[in-house]
Amino acid sequence: MSTATLRPVPRPGGPSIAEPGPSGRRRLNGWWLLLAPILVFDVILFLTPLGKLVGSSFADNAYQRVLVDPLVLRSLVNTLTISLASTIVTVVLGYVIALVLWRAGTVARVILFAVVLLPFWTGILVKNFAWAVLLQDNGIVNAFLQGIGLTNAPVELLHNRSAVIVGMVHCLLPYAVFPIFSSLAAIDDRLGLAARSLGAREGSVFRRITLPLSTPGISAAGLLVFIISTGFFITPVVMGGPGDMMIANQIDYYARQLTDFSGAAALAVVLTAMVSIMVAVYQRVLKAGGQHEDI
Repeated sequence: MSTATLRPVPRPGGPSIAEPGPSGRRRLNGWWLLLAPILVFDVILFLTPLGKLVGSSFADNAYQRVLVDPLVLRSLVNTLTISLASTIVTVVLGYVIALVLWRAGTVARVILFAVVLLPFWTGILVKNFAWAVLLQDNGIVNAFLQGIGLTNAPVELLHNRSAVIVGMVHCLLPYAVFPIFSSLAAIDDRLGLAARSLGAREGSVFRRITLPLSTPGISAAGLLVFIISTGFFITPVVMGGPGDMMIANQIDYYARQLTDFSGAAALAVVLTAMVSIMVAVYQRVLKAGGQHEDI
């Protein structure tokens, strides 16, 4: 019996080409059967609700109503501002932690990984209230600042934008550490050894080798963190002030307080479209930058 899965097919005026034989087609059909449950799951639990959400957003002139609401416009600006700030801080801290993990020994790396994973072991509400206890007027941080003589009165550390960013960074940090660490772990150590043997200093090795080769991990971490940060809801409520509400809080306000479900759906679609556009532009810029470096 022949074991070949490809058979030549004559083509007029040219050499013969190959097309999948019966066994090759059976393998393709097998892959489709394996993917079928995932596709059905996505259609039922993701695409169908998303389609209904988009459909309900066009009812009762929802877009016209919500887009002229000054509170909605302010929450959109807050969402972009807070998300970008949280992304920058998270990626910078994540890169430093990933560098330490990359250079640490086996035992130290296991301990550091446990510390990085610690935010995953507690709920976001617990983390936010823990920060609220630390940052309140009679909390540990203010007591420490007054104890060392830096301040004579409690500093307002809670219920402002800085507190929201602190809480979000704490929750988002693992999403930045692991992509960056994976990118650093893929770097060949011999590149740094070769550079040092030629007289390069540590700063030059980092600037010319480590940082450029870890750029894919930085890009992935920034994109992931930004997408997640745009949907934060509890952190602005617990740690922010009235002027720090994000778009998720406005969606909840329209749905529960105003019972305006079409308006809430329109806000959700606007947020999705806004994030999708920014992600597309971000990827386009990264792709153009990568092509420029190759040239």
